[in-house]
Amino acid sequence: MKRTIFSAMALLLSAVAGCGGSTTGNNACASVTCATDQFCDGATGACRTASVCATVTCGAGTVCDGTAGSPTSGQCVTPTCGATQCTNGQVCSAATASCVNPGVPALGVQIDRMGRPAVNTALTNPYGIYTPQGATAPDTTDITRSYYNADANVQGWGTAWTPTIATNLIILDGLDAGTCGNQFAFDATGATPAAKVGTLAVTLANDALLVDTSKSTCAGATPAAGYLAVEIGLVTKTPNTTCGGRTLSYDVIDTTYSALVGGATATTDNIAEVTKPTATFPFFANPI
Repeated sequence: MKRTIFSAMALLLSAVAGCGGSTTGNNACASVTCATDQFCDGATGACRTASVCATVTCGAGTVCDGTAGSPTSGQCVTPTCGATQCTNGQVCSAATASCVNPGVPALGVQIDRMGRPAVNTALTNPYGIYTPQGATAPDTTDITRSYYNADANVQGWGTAWTPTIATNLIILDGLDAGTCGNQFAFDATGATPAAKVGTLAVTLANDALLVDTSKSTCAGATPAAGYLAVEIGLVTKTPNTTCGGRTLSYDVIDTTYSALVGGATATTDNIAEVTKPTATFPFFANPI
């Protein structure tokens, strides 16, 4: 910020030009009135602008104080935000004493994440039998879930979590009266049990909701047309017809367990879906 003021040097020069070497006392500025931020050039009688900051160059983070009468006038100082009042979410910049948009906050340590429901609960280590690579004993269920939630390496999710998810998929596959091999995406040609459930394990390990924004509807009577619609389409190489994702009206737990257990009859948790949105705020039914 620069403000023009009377320059002491300019005033001195004006006085010399106005009376030095003149025997007649003629002063070109005698009848000249200049604005408060200007001075009269005694040599020409013209009003000129002076600034104590005109020849001052300041380093980064400082500005020249051009305030008339200031103890630091003409000097480089650190701007202050004391008198700056910002609105509409802006903050005062210490470098310029002006209002600016705030910077993007730095993210802290991840402690939780949300993708597909029931993956961490039912598939990472529900029985406390998972021994992480390099460990000598199994982790407890809660420890594994905490590690899973804190894992911020999205590109590494498949490698890190496919093995333990595959182990638990094998267990869950037999819940429908001991019938194995009817789980979604089960590959009977796999050389090992883990390989047989490998496609589903990798899909679930990359735990993020997939939404197809090119579709205009997200409702469907079957899993292939509702929740998990995009994932099912990718695995079966059948184009999905709905957006997938997760809406409030999806009974996601029944859909998930049906995919994990398999069989001709859908698997249910025997808890009716009662969270379909209502027409008025807050859009949820009362808890049961």
